[in-house]
Amino acid sequence: DDGLIIHGALFENPAHYIKMVTGIGANSPELMQYYDACDFWIKNFNYGLPNDNHIVIRLNAILCLISMGNFHIHNMFFAFLSFIGLWAIYKTFAKQLSHKRLFLLLAVFFFPSVWFWTSGATKESVLIFAFGLFIYNFSNMLNKPGLGNIVGAAVCIFLLMLSKFYVLMAIMPGISALIWIKHKPKWAFAKFLLMHVVIFCIAWLSKFITQIDLFQTICNKQHDFISMAQTMTIGSYIGLPILSNGLRDIIANAPSAVIRTVLRPTVFEMGSMTMIFAAIENLLILCILAIGIFYVRLKNINNTNVWCCLSFIIILFTLIGLTTPVLGALVRYKVPALPFLGIMVLLLADDQRFHWLENWLEKKLGAL
Repeated sequence: DDGLIIHGALFENPAHYIKMVTGIGANSPELMQYYDACDFWIKNFNYGLPNDNHIVIRLNAILCLISMGNFHIHNMFFAFLSFIGLWAIYKTFAKQLSHKRLFLLLAVFFFPSVWFWTSGATKESVLIFAFGLFIYNFSNMLNKPGLGNIVGAAVCIFLLMLSKFYVLMAIMPGISALIWIKHKPKWAFAKFLLMHVVIFCIAWLSKFITQIDLFQTICNKQHDFISMAQTMTIGSYIGLPILSNGLRDIIANAPSAVIRTVLRPTVFEMGSMTMIFAAIENLLILCILAIGIFYVRLKNINNTNVWCCLSFIIILFTLIGLTTPVLGALVRYKVPALPFLGIMVLLLADDQRFHWLENWLEKKLGAL
């Protein structure tokens, strides 16, 4: 709907339309008439970070040029973006997991939340598109640097900054460590941990340079989300430990935040059809983790890609669990990490012990 409003400016004043979709001069006072008519263009709280609603609204405004306002065309376009991003994630790990490609396909594409939330005109579609291509270009750049991969990664970083900045921040420690280890493999695990400590310190010190306290921003985001959920009397609201002392509270509540993100909603919280599927998916996640432990090969623990996946999952799940007091949103926000949870288990699994399971599944699928 907001995209249609922006698109309508094309017929009234084309210059206004160009400003709004490109972002160049988008803060001009004469454009407020369009922004005020929109429901989601203006956010009450941005904390100095990009407004992630803008990129989806702008994409819809541009698509209106060919869709004539038909929502199904928009839906198809966003679903195609998601497919490209998920396929890029699959291709990134396909060589390394060449003996487990069927399970890799299932891990990347067939988590119910991933399938559902990235199949339409949502921010998650743009996120998965940019994030998947970023991982693909970064992996290629790490193995064989080239101008195309560098430019591709840079464009994806720009899109991630506009869409879901915190997802980019969650992956940065892991990939920064991979770059360091790639050039100097000795003491790999120690370097991996040290890089996380360094980035953590940089995040803490950034408040003295940028005047933005990232850890206090996390606390503020939690307070605003809780206030909004209580005001709207959302049925799937859950209580969270209130973050009041910045970094200290974040560290103290991080373990429970990860557990909350993994386990909830539980089978005892299935109040709607959406919650039923989400609860079943969480049981599936626990089963996948159990299978991973059963089939783990200790030698594979030294795989740096395993460390990177685990780092991304823990950081993202911590941020989500600390700030999200609504079960529906909790399920939606953890979507980017789910393919990497499956990939991590496959990277850890013993090829020989896993092979018979894949053969059995292929025969069953072939029979169907």
